[in-house]
Amino acid sequence: MTSFPHSAGTARPYVWAPDQSPAYWNVGTYWRVLADGSQTDGRSCTFEELCPQGLVAPPHVHDKEEEAFFILEGDFVFTVGDEEIQAGPGSYIYLPPKVRHGFRVESEVGRVYNMLTLAGFEQNIITNGQPTPRSRCPHRERAPCRYGGNCVSPGPQPPGTTLPGRRRC
Repeated sequence: MTSFPHSAGTARPYVWAPDQSPAYWNVGTYWRVLADGSQTDGRSCTFEELCPQGLVAPPHVHDKEEEAFFILEGDFVFTVGDEEIQAGPGSYIYLPPKVRHGFRVESEVGRVYNMLTLAGFEQNIITNGQPTPRSRCPHRERAPCRYGGNCVSPGPQPPGTTLPGRRRC
């Protein structure tokens, strides 16, 4: 057994096996919650996101949170301020508070790690998302897409998960 040191707050070290972390469908995206505020003393939240082609996170601003993305798979176009930036696998995007940003997925699938500090954003995903089973990353599985054509499908997608401005798959 590996023992972990105690932290200064109530947060405790932990390890999620791939099938243990909770997952949700929300706004057309599959969110695997790797850390929420209750696990980090409110300091951060972290997700693995699986996004279909054409998904758009419209430009928005976080007043207090820093946000970072690490692209694992796929081609993204990030809007940062008024600039558009191409970002592919291995790209890292850091966004301080109060910076207008958004993205769209250009490839068949996009997969990112996303972290926000301070925590809190995850509550929207947990509260408004549809819980879905999680066992392994399904990014190579294909299934009929309710938007037409074929999309990558990490599991059953509940009704009402479309975003305005979504391109067809």
